[in-house]
Amino acid sequence: MVCYGGGHMKVLAPLYAKLSEQYRVTVLALTSAGSYMRDQGIPSVGFGDFDFTQAPEIQAYGQLLAADMAPGGVVPREETVAYLGASFVDLVNQLGDESAAHEQYRERGRAAFLPVASLQKIISELNVDLVVTTNSPRAERAALVAAKAAGLATVCVNDNLWTRGGIAEVAEGGLADRICVLSDSVKHELVSKVGVDPAIVVVTGTPVFDALKYTSWFPGDSGLPRVLLADCNLPEVHPFLNLRGAVSGIGDAVRAELNRLSSAGLIIAYFRPHPSQVYDYSAFPACQISKPQESLHERLAQTDVVVTAISTVGIEGKVMGLGLVSLENTVFSTLESYGRLGLSTGIERAGELQSAIASEYWRAQQPKPGQIYDGLALDNICAVVDSLVGDGIPG
Repeated sequence: MVCYGGGHMKVLAPLYAKLSEQYRVTVLALTSAGSYMRDQGIPSVGFGDFDFTQAPEIQAYGQLLAADMAPGGVVPREETVAYLGASFVDLVNQLGDESAAHEQYRERGRAAFLPVASLQKIISELNVDLVVTTNSPRAERAALVAAKAAGLATVCVNDNLWTRGGIAEVAEGGLADRICVLSDSVKHELVSKVGVDPAIVVVTGTPVFDALKYTSWFPGDSGLPRVLLADCNLPEVHPFLNLRGAVSGIGDAVRAELNRLSSAGLIIAYFRPHPSQVYDYSAFPACQISKPQESLHERLAQTDVVVTAISTVGIEGKVMGLGLVSLENTVFSTLESYGRLGLSTGIERAGELQSAIASEYWRAQQPKPGQIYDGLALDNICAVVDSLVGDGIPG
């Protein structure tokens, strides 16, 4: 298994215990994933654990690229040097020109890396039968390329709902024998827009959401929809991309409308601010606050409908069978959208909230509300691995 840090490592880490009962599993934990795996008690390796990365050329380039990085981070210096150096040597060899490699690195940073040759060496040394990655680019993508070139089986687990900039490219390149996705809507998106064989795409769910399957939902006693606004700033212009939302000021308008509906006794509303942002909700006294210190799972267990633009809380609510209302045509939904994936009732104006909430509340009250995926993702993904490797590899 190959994974970077962030959400990618949290997708693959839960697989280790179950898979290692039957297979010899090696985790190539890249950048901050190494520290995370150690904290989880999961053995892992990095680039620096392979002898080829100690070559003078790789070490020299690695020292050069790591020179401006502050010491004392979670990634050991030796691993940083080995990773950067090996990846840069591969880039030089791919372009056939050192100057061009330096120029690409200046322009794109680590996004310029696709260290296929290094991953070929690692895969060969480990003598593996199957490679599992998430949809991350760079070394994870390189692992899929290297494995396919060696005739090995490959599994790619999409880490969320979105297909652009990751899983779509994996599908287009034919890099995965099986692609594990979160929901039927993601599968449809891949099949319809990329043209991938439907048999390759398996709806498994994602292990980071499995814990919600054990969370008991409690019905309310008031008969009113309990609505959770998973809040976040909605700027006019995307903070990183040259994108502008078609709807202006919808964030404040939605807060005001939820406050009106709550004060009129039509809903019970909670606002939950994004953990990295600070809000003053004093203008909305009819709404209660779910502070970041409160367990999100406990709050969702007492919620009927989630309202959000793009927060992952929306997916978490869907895993529990809750209703979802999404704010469409914001600066964030210009790229991806719960509404366009068919997972929510999408609105573009705050005045549409009442009917959208009523519709999603009714849907969530049905005896069998829609689940975003069946069973546990952990079991589902391991079953995909089993189907490709057979009866297991002697330890």
